[in-house]
Amino acid sequence: MRFLIVLEQIDGGFAVQVPDLAIATFGDDIDAAKRAATEAIEANLEAYRETAQAVPDAQPVSRHLENPDFRDLLFAYVEVAEPKGKLAA
Repeated sequence: MRFLIVLEQIDGGFAVQVPDLAIATFGDDIDAAKRAATEAIEANLEAYRETAQAVPDAQPVSRHLENPDFRDLLFAYVEVAEPKGKLAA
């Protein structure tokens, strides 16, 4: 599974958001921020699976690119392993 993330350089590192899952986390550098995002996504997906809730649909990338809150920020993708068991649909 692939998720869009948004990175912002701040004092001491990088803030990272996963806009489709309303996740925010942090890393000391870009690689650490991407790892933190991946771990947060995996935990989030596991919570959806355990509670039999549907994962929110991914929004079109263009919607995030047009978001003024994300102007001048770095966009990237992270790959996340499919959670064990079925996600709610």
